[in-house]
Amino acid sequence: MKKLIFAFALLGMALVSCKKDYSCTCTETGTNYYDSDFDGVDEAHPYSNTSNYKIEGATKTDAIAACNEAKITSQDGLDTYEYKCDLSK
Repeated sequence: MKKLIFAFALLGMALVSCKKDYSCTCTETGTNYYDSDFDGVDEAHPYSNTSNYKIEGATKTDAIAACNEAKITSQDGLDTYEYKCDLSK
């Protein structure tokens, strides 16, 4: 009986740590400054782009690492950029 319980416990642990498919959604937002109406003054032009990536056959820890759930911000002159990824199931 103890062997049977131990076998079910091992099976349950194996199922919990199975590899699964995950999704990673990344959003890039920012503001570019350029003279769009040619009057000699740079205007702000905000933008936003979203990308979805599929992470196949990974543990949750590996999926988080692959998605790299970090917020990256940078600036180049007046232009600003922000890149953020979030793991979703």
